[in-house]
Amino acid sequence: MRNDVKLSKWKIEADSENGTDDFLESVFFIGNGRMGSRGFLSLSPNVPPYKTGLFVAGIFGEIKPGITDFINLPTPLYRKLKADGRTAAPACVHRTLDLHTGLFTGEYLLNLGGKSLEVCEERFFSLSNTGLLVDRIAFKPNTDMNLEISAGVHTACCNLPVADDQTKENTQTAQLTSIVRKTFSENGFSLRLLTKGTNLEISEEVTYHTQGLRYQGTFDDDEGTGLVYSAAVSAGDTVVIEQCAFLSTSRDKDPRIQSPGSEWNFSALLSQSEAAWAEHWESANIEIEGDGQADAALRYLIFEMIANNSEKDPSVNIGARGLTHTRYKGCYFWDTDLFLMPFYLYTNPEAAKNLMQYRTDTLPQAKLYAQKMNSAGARYPWMASYDGSEQCESWDIGASELHVTADVVYALNQYIDATGDMDFYRNHAAEVYIETARFWQSRYTPDPETGKVNLLFCKGPDEYCGITSNNLYTNRLVKENLKLAVEAAAYLRTNNPSVYRQLGITEGETARWAELESSIKLPKDPVSGHWKQDDTFDLLEPVNPSELKTGDAASYHKVCFDRLQRYRVIKQADVILLMTRLPEAFTPEEKKAAWNDFEPLCLHDSTLSFATHALFAAQNGITDAAWDYFQKALFLDLRNIMENTGEEGLHAACLGECWQTAVFGFAGLSFENGAPKLSPHLPPSFQKIRFRFFFRGKRYEATVSGSGSSVQIG
Repeated sequence: MRNDVKLSKWKIEADSENGTDDFLESVFFIGNGRMGSRGFLSLSPNVPPYKTGLFVAGIFGEIKPGITDFINLPTPLYRKLKADGRTAAPACVHRTLDLHTGLFTGEYLLNLGGKSLEVCEERFFSLSNTGLLVDRIAFKPNTDMNLEISAGVHTACCNLPVADDQTKENTQTAQLTSIVRKTFSENGFSLRLLTKGTNLEISEEVTYHTQGLRYQGTFDDDEGTGLVYSAAVSAGDTVVIEQCAFLSTSRDKDPRIQSPGSEWNFSALLSQSEAAWAEHWESANIEIEGDGQADAALRYLIFEMIANNSEKDPSVNIGARGLTHTRYKGCYFWDTDLFLMPFYLYTNPEAAKNLMQYRTDTLPQAKLYAQKMNSAGARYPWMASYDGSEQCESWDIGASELHVTADVVYALNQYIDATGDMDFYRNHAAEVYIETARFWQSRYTPDPETGKVNLLFCKGPDEYCGITSNNLYTNRLVKENLKLAVEAAAYLRTNNPSVYRQLGITEGETARWAELESSIKLPKDPVSGHWKQDDTFDLLEPVNPSELKTGDAASYHKVCFDRLQRYRVIKQADVILLMTRLPEAFTPEEKKAAWNDFEPLCLHDSTLSFATHALFAAQNGITDAAWDYFQKALFLDLRNIMENTGEEGLHAACLGECWQTAVFGFAGLSFENGAPKLSPHLPPSFQKIRFRFFFRGKRYEATVSGSGSSVQIG
């Protein structure tokens, strides 16, 4: 039986009986943002090849024409061992992840008929040179033993594409890379790969340093390719093989990617990577006094957000599972814009800018998508591939999840407001505001009887509401979108008239945007005056949520989607989410009413939901609920709360929303008149919380305790 993950301030640890454990492999993911791998052991035999791969940001291949999948690449974390001619599987496994350095360690035994071999694997993805995966494996027998070690690349790695329908399972694998060249030498080899359909080129150059081993030759079979080493080892002695894999691709943008040459040193490379991690921790770390488990868990979440974002590459974004899994085809959702981007914005503004530039650079695809949907302007896809194209194959979801377009604009404006980056505004964001306004102008339907407009055939964040109209969340963010477009047009007319003319903007068009903004309906109950989620929510059949689920696993495993669409329940925060993003737009009375109306109906079938409820409750002083929800969100992956971490990887958006709960909820950080302020609501177990953040070119340090709070430049 699996033991719990153990947390200390800068380390997580776990024990397992054997080497194969989907849950621990997800939790012990390591990466440098550009690439990463799950916490599997390189000596585990008979593991399906779709579970032991390597992920590189932006590397997708076609599973059918026009539809891509995030590629599970051939991995150099691949070993085969024969000890006195015998093989064995790992047992008594102890995994460790050092958050200071990003170093993963797996220690275990190989039992060989009365003999045993102690094995220690260490690996890291360099944060200073993001082209490098470096690992070391040491073998120590308890008796004299002849060892034969094959070390190379697992070329059989493949994808197991998962349908958009979360209730369906697939057993058919897909090989999305082909080997076009292999080159061998006595201390290493190189592979050249080509991706299927997308024709991206990948190079894996692997070199080895050994201690106590002799080079025997090469191996090349259906599973992998590489070099073979051997040794006659005395009891208690140790033999070591170190590997440095340099991965480059035809689409690389990160300037840190550099070939290490052949004279690399494991310890020196680790030290350089640790120094890069130290720089990140200087700005990103959060310290919580009084609750050691919350302090350690939040630090783990921060580590994983850094490890899953290619911070210097504007051509990629962050998939719903980051680099930890191919779930949802590795596509980019609104998760990044609403839930993750703020963490990078306030701890590493360059990383946030690159995430936003992915959206501005894929504006041409958004315009093509709007045309495809018989609309004007630009409409961002629900599931975006590396090139910004729509990948959603569920026509109703893809067509009705309109709010993603407004989410992109909301995030762009958040970036501009927090950084003051007027160059990015003028040359990139302003055009997005304008083209998306043109989309909204074409998407709303006039209501001649009222003079208002309706947003028909839509879904808000709550995906259990059926296809509805006038979702409050969407309509409210569209109003913000239109206001920003009017302001952008006026700015360009004065400050960049050539672009104003190039975009074909007219005063009549901007007047129509302003008229549309004032005509958008925001649904309210005429009797109580409470905000409604949409026009049809009250028509749905009432049901006690406890009848649909008893634990925290999603109810769609028990109740079919068709039925869930007709119950008056909520999949995830919707009105509640809106009020956390635009808190100044609603009164305390309106927020209290929304909590009372919608919180009891939420099934939390999405991992986006617990943390948003925690954030709302913390912002509004609902202390007990804030803490209860925060605990579920904070440990969602570490304790497998929703029972899907192993099968689907880490839940990236939840990581980001937990950070927002700590910073904007418990610490109460907000900005007023261009300056930060704190309005804290600390949980009882928090004696103090301390963190740093960037705002408009300056770095600040915030401290909140029971005796007071302060913000100062530092």
